[in-house]
Amino acid sequence: MGAAKEALGGLTGAEGLKQQGIQQNKEGKEQEAAGQVNDLGKGIGDRLGGAVGGAVAGLTGNAAQKEDAQKQHDEGKARQRGVEADLQKQVEAEKRS
Repeated sequence: MGAAKEALGGLTGAEGLKQQGIQQNKEGKEQEAAGQVNDLGKGIGDRLGGAVGGAVAGLTGNAAQKEDAQKQHDEGKARQRGVEADLQKQVEAEKRS
């Protein structure tokens, strides 16, 4: 929505609308960055927890616990890789701009 306001304001000469769009874009990027940091932290935590849980389960011979730990690890890895992919797309988009 911010990009549309910014573009419309630029086309029509409505500086207030353009500035609103710029501000909304900035706020949106800040929210996205905060979400990515949160996802990255949770992903790393899940990977670590899964790895430790899997090691403990291996020592105790608890197959069900080991499976749960592997699932936690894999979900964390997927979350972490998702953030990394998003960041890479942002870098590529910035290079094109």
